[in-house]
Amino acid sequence: MPRRSSIKQGGSFVAYARQFSEASTAAVGGDLGWIRLGQLPPELGTVAQQLGTGQLAGPIEVRGGYSILYLIDKRQVLTADPRDATLSLKQITITFPRGTSEADAASRVAAFASGVKAIKGCGDAERAGAAFGASVVSSDQIKVRDLPGPLQDAMLSLSQGESTAPFGSVADGVRVLMLCGRDDPQASAGPSFDELMSQMEDDRINKRAQTYLRDLRRDAVIEYN
Repeated sequence: MPRRSSIKQGGSFVAYARQFSEASTAAVGGDLGWIRLGQLPPELGTVAQQLGTGQLAGPIEVRGGYSILYLIDKRQVLTADPRDATLSLKQITITFPRGTSEADAASRVAAFASGVKAIKGCGDAERAGAAFGASVVSSDQIKVRDLPGPLQDAMLSLSQGESTAPFGSVADGVRVLMLCGRDDPQASAGPSFDELMSQMEDDRINKRAQTYLRDLRRDAVIEYN
């Protein structure tokens, strides 16, 4: 359990997998790559189906031991994934002088939130931001998929000209993201021949590795002094 707790507290899943995992993927930090649910053992597939991006599960008892799952990302084959949309954003940020009290910070954040709601679209962001002491930075070609997990759903729910709720801290600044444009993805035409061959080869290698590890465990000899 301590390793799972350490990972949840910000420890590197890749580092722990390389150090402690006995699976064939230990050398690559436990990374299975893109894999279908049906390729996982049933006990892992059931849990993985319920995970959201960035979530951790386990330890899960499997044949021969226990596994910890971390879902990096997920996608649907032959279906346009909204998280592949490309965004044009404006980030509006306020910062706080050192020593700002919680009461003063809360008051300014409330005024900031009200000021953001009054902004009339992205074209008005710089002028309005300057009026309440905020800095405004434009960012284009941002994939929803590349944003932190909690922000992905928030951005997909916005209409053009709308903003997220304020987030951040007094130490690092409080900010909002305003949606200025979105190019939605097109449905995929399906995997290419090379992608299919790569997946088949990965499947063969994984099966061979699992057989090899099974044989090692079966043939292991324990010596007692």
